[in-house]
Amino acid sequence: MFEGLHKLFDIETVIWLFPVFFMFHDLEEIITIESFMTKYKNKAPKVSLAKLALKIKKKLGEESAQVSVAVAWILLIISIVTFMTAHSLPSGGNFLLFTATINVFFLQAFSHIGQSIIFRGYTPGVITALVIVIPYSLLTYYRLLEMDFINWHLIVASIPISILMVPIFLVGNLLGRHFIR
Repeated sequence: MFEGLHKLFDIETVIWLFPVFFMFHDLEEIITIESFMTKYKNKAPKVSLAKLALKIKKKLGEESAQVSVAVAWILLIISIVTFMTAHSLPSGGNFLLFTATINVFFLQAFSHIGQSIIFRGYTPGVITALVIVIPYSLLTYYRLLEMDFINWHLIVASIPISILMVPIFLVGNLLGRHFIR
């Protein structure tokens, strides 16, 4: 059974699925952000975390077009990282940047889950966070660890880079707000 899974999810396929799964996840957000913001515009839950989450969503962009610009920016970065990783695969690869990017993707899934708990219902991105992002990220970590492309030391070493990537990704939100008013 695992042999069939390994053939289906060889490491190159797993790497190239990253931008694809990112797009599925973010399409859910693009499609649902406006209705979510409209629903909670004047009736946010009284929990201060809910108010903070809405304030952040407004700052990052509450229109589908604004979110689309941010997604395009992040997709560009993810695609470059994916290409570099896949291209270096035959020579053993350098997985530090790829691991850092996967870390951000994986951890942001939990922000969607947290928001759903705070709002006590659906929030944009939560379905694909549960169905795509978390399983894909775990599969990716598993396959990279199994093939000795990464180890726990590299995962820990990638965390500061992941933290530095967050502001770079947020530039997309600024671009979205600047170009789509």
